[in-house]
Amino acid sequence: MADELKDIYHLFNPDKALLNDDLGKYYVKIDQNETNIKELQIRLELGLETREPIKLLFTGHRGSGKSTTLNRLILNLHSDFFIVKYNVLDLLDQNDVTYIDVLLSVLTKLFEKAQEDKVKLGDSLGKRADEWSSSITKTTITEKGKGLELKAKIPFYLLEIMGRIKNESTTREEIRKQIEPRVSELISLINDTIVEIEKNDKNDKQVLVIIDNLEKIESDNALKLFHNHGTQLTQPICKIIYTFPISLKSSNIFQQIKMNFSDVYVHPNIKIHEKEGSEHHYEKGRDFMKEIVSKRVSQELFEPDALEYILDMSGGVVREFIRIIRDSSIRALTRGKTKIDKDIAIDVVNGLKNLYQAQLSDSDYKVLLEVYKTKDIKRDDKLVDLLHNLSVLEYRNGRSWCDLNPIVRSILDEKNML
Repeated sequence: MADELKDIYHLFNPDKALLNDDLGKYYVKIDQNETNIKELQIRLELGLETREPIKLLFTGHRGSGKSTTLNRLILNLHSDFFIVKYNVLDLLDQNDVTYIDVLLSVLTKLFEKAQEDKVKLGDSLGKRADEWSSSITKTTITEKGKGLELKAKIPFYLLEIMGRIKNESTTREEIRKQIEPRVSELISLINDTIVEIEKNDKNDKQVLVIIDNLEKIESDNALKLFHNHGTQLTQPICKIIYTFPISLKSSNIFQQIKMNFSDVYVHPNIKIHEKEGSEHHYEKGRDFMKEIVSKRVSQELFEPDALEYILDMSGGVVREFIRIIRDSSIRALTRGKTKIDKDIAIDVVNGLKNLYQAQLSDSDYKVLLEVYKTKDIKRDDKLVDLLHNLSVLEYRNGRSWCDLNPIVRSILDEKNML
């Protein structure tokens, strides 16, 4: 176990999900999350028997640990499925994502994973994908491009399209306009690729695609993606898990969105206090958060009141907890200290208050006050952005409830609004 402040910087990375060996070292189990993983696993395994093309929405607050949970799920399922999991933001622009982009990313990643797992796809399929892609973009293949095609064995023009959609906003729009009337051809290519993979995989596995980080796209884009084009997203014949913004769960049109998908799974924040108020501690959740620390470093690196304060201000959002700890370690090292004390943690949280306050409007404060009083999750479009930016956090006691992010609550308190 690490016992120096500098180790915290390396072991507490808020942007890194646990994967492979780190899952064994640092993953902490909590009953509700384990139940969710098991239920999701059973749902997909039952779908193996029926070959049902299940489409699932997997949601939770940004930073609640969804990516790590999905990585855990993959460990449980890898022997039964041909799994294609990827971070969609590695391929697409977070601020501008459409259903066409998502479908293109699925096709690209299917080819990439088939190559990685040495699943031979028919030459005619690759040629067909390249001809279709080349009809969308008229770019001339350079000698360098030809080398890439031979090395990657992924249709070059498809890679070309993906690169342009990620990096060129003007070209991106033109590509979409060309694909829009031909989207059925794109879906047909995806489905034929799925058939080829399942036919030629030596272990006879069914395809499961997991698209991570879609919950981070802008609310308006997410609305268009899942509401306006949910039908297209569900047409691939494999099983797919789409991460989904928890904010849209409070949208007035959520019930319409749900109709296109098989089910919705919610990955909750860690409850650290009861619905009755922050003074009513939920010790099981608090112990879970402390175990995240003790699996990585000695708790002797924290003054006890500092760790309790960080825990309180995280609101049970794992990424925020890890972020405050990491930033506090940097500040402690800067001040020549060997431990994180409460004053340092308060300084870090004060910096976060400035960020949260900058994203709040006058009308937001009215909604925040209502949340503070009622703790109720409602179908309310005014609540959507506040859930998306973590100003309001959702928890579960059997049924869902919500509360203010403790950092936001402290802002309201300082304004004498509570």
